[in-house]
Amino acid sequence: MVKSRSRSKETMIISGNRSNLRFVSDLLITLFFWGYTIIVMIFILSATTGISNGVTRTLNTTFKTTNSEVQAVIGFGFTMFIVIYLLLFTNHLYNKKRFGQLTRRTYPKMVTERDLLSLQLMSVENIEKLQSNYVVFEKNPIISLKEEKQHEESH
Repeated sequence: MVKSRSRSKETMIISGNRSNLRFVSDLLITLFFWGYTIIVMIFILSATTGISNGVTRTLNTTFKTTNSEVQAVIGFGFTMFIVIYLLLFTNHLYNKKRFGQLTRRTYPKMVTERDLLSLQLMSVENIEKLQSNYVVFEKNPIISLKEEKQHEESH
């Protein structure tokens, strides 16, 4: 089994043919959502801190809310986050106490020629051929289970 490793250091540049209409539509959609995100963040931060500005007043009027209601929703969300975090942390402690430190799988040792021969699936010549740099077989060198059964029956 080969150990996992990082990919080659080559840089991959993917170039595609994209129409100008598609580029402009992607740009407009991206800018719209960035703007939306900034407005929502300004609204939440100013409502939480009690700072009154044009964005907060406009959104409070539009959604018929007050800063105290926004603060209550944010407090509820924060409280739920803490509760779920504590539940997961408690579950973590319980699993550690119950199952202890689990040792993870280690990579197997290198396969030797003796190990391959003990399987009796290939001849010694084929194993030596496979250990060379490059080899092409005309026929599958691995003995199938059917062939093995026939071989056993004939002896």
